[in-house]
Amino acid sequence: MALLDVLKGNTKNKANAEKKAAEMKKKSSKPKQYVMEDMSRDLPNNDFIKKPMGEFGIKNLGHVVMVGPGNQWAKINLTTPPGGCSRIYYPLLFQLRKWEYQVFKADEWLEVSPIHAQYYQLTEKQKEELEVKIKAGLASAAQTVGDLELLKHDHRRYKEFNNYFEQNDEHSLRAVFIDQVDMHTGDNSIRNIVTRWPMLIIDFMKLADTDMDPAEIKKKLEISKAEAVVLVTKNKLYKQWKELFKPQLEQRLLRIEELIRSREKSLTEYREWLKPLITRHKLLKEGFDRPDQRKRIMTFFIPGGGHATSMSEVTMWAWRDFVSSELKKPSGEIIGKKPINPYDEWTKRELIFHPEQGLIAKYDWITKKWVDDQVKSIKTSGLMNLDRIYYTFFEIKFIRSNIRLADGSEVEDGIFDINTLLFSQNALLVKILELRAKEEELERYVNELLGLPTLPEPEEKPYQYKEPMKLPTFGLKFFKRGPYERDLDDRITKLYMKTMATTRFLPIVSFIKQKIAMGE
Repeated sequence: MALLDVLKGNTKNKANAEKKAAEMKKKSSKPKQYVMEDMSRDLPNNDFIKKPMGEFGIKNLGHVVMVGPGNQWAKINLTTPPGGCSRIYYPLLFQLRKWEYQVFKADEWLEVSPIHAQYYQLTEKQKEELEVKIKAGLASAAQTVGDLELLKHDHRRYKEFNNYFEQNDEHSLRAVFIDQVDMHTGDNSIRNIVTRWPMLIIDFMKLADTDMDPAEIKKKLEISKAEAVVLVTKNKLYKQWKELFKPQLEQRLLRIEELIRSREKSLTEYREWLKPLITRHKLLKEGFDRPDQRKRIMTFFIPGGGHATSMSEVTMWAWRDFVSSELKKPSGEIIGKKPINPYDEWTKRELIFHPEQGLIAKYDWITKKWVDDQVKSIKTSGLMNLDRIYYTFFEIKFIRSNIRLADGSEVEDGIFDINTLLFSQNALLVKILELRAKEEELERYVNELLGLPTLPEPEEKPYQYKEPMKLPTFGLKFFKRGPYERDLDDRITKLYMKTMATTRFLPIVSFIKQKIAMGE
């Protein structure tokens, strides 16, 4: 029996090891994807839970709340004369601000057919002109950088010579005279006549400026009279060169320093002039820059060739704090407690710094210091109400198509895609950090084109991701999982989502329908 138990134990350990190895292999092969990037629904069932973000939210209820009510997603499609859809879109954004929503643009792209000449001139042609200006500006900046490097090289050399004079370094000065001045005298240079007197260079280095008598030099160095005469001649030339070179050196240093300052200022101005052009060019995003749009155009029902068409899509994020009123809730005692910190350890580990699903998977340059600074800024910016734990979050997409017909008339088609989500404060914090990262990414893109430094400063204590410890379970859990709501079926669905439908989702949908006179 003992042997059988040992064999069973070995088999079980081997199976556990194989299972663990399979899990590690599966985890390593899993592609990096920021879990909160895709907020779309699983069509046609309009199911948010089947998407990666929904699955993650349900799995981690209590630590975070990120759920999408199935009945609070709508697509409103309308066809109007030119400008009709835009006359609804902009009032909607202004109305959201009046309803105390925070509204920000998350993404945008545009695609215009060259046949639509008037609109093409306003968009794509403008982008092409910007490209020409940017290329010319970058070429000028590159030339300035080349000139600046040459000037700095000369400045370093002259500065080195000047240090020799200031330190009275005769040995180095005589070496410079031999290598860079006397060598140009031809056959009479010290380097050429050293074959006759092998010790000539060493003897020349031993001389002082006052050594001008051949007899004294002959006696001092114990050399021939002919060599002493040559040394006196070279010493006189050396002394004369020093007297001429020192004032010229000081003047050259001043001129080069002025030129360096001028080139540095020019380079700074070039970069400042180019920043608006590059930013404007970056904002004119073309739809065909994206793989999904390139694939989609091949089967898109609106023909792109031979017709004057334009398509655009803009994604807006809007959020507002949310408090659910519980029916027949008894009066209670208000107790001052420590507020819930949205920037807790779980949020850092799972939503921000997780190497496969956190924000760092999308923006690999972010650091703990950058996130800490941004969190401090967000808490004082008014983007979040620190007294509120839950927020209604809307992802509103406006897809617009303009078509000019052969008779010159135009038609505009617009789709309002309204997606409603319930976020806890830590989920909203990560989405705001994503917006800040988008803004920083644009600045990094501009700096990279201009050759400016983009890498953050090295951190003294960078965030080290560690796998959370998994406790054994025995069918029952005797601890709460996180500070947020954990009851999806009874509390989140009935108390939060139901109130959101009547106070948040329906007013937005009704506003759009009212503008297009739907139902009248």
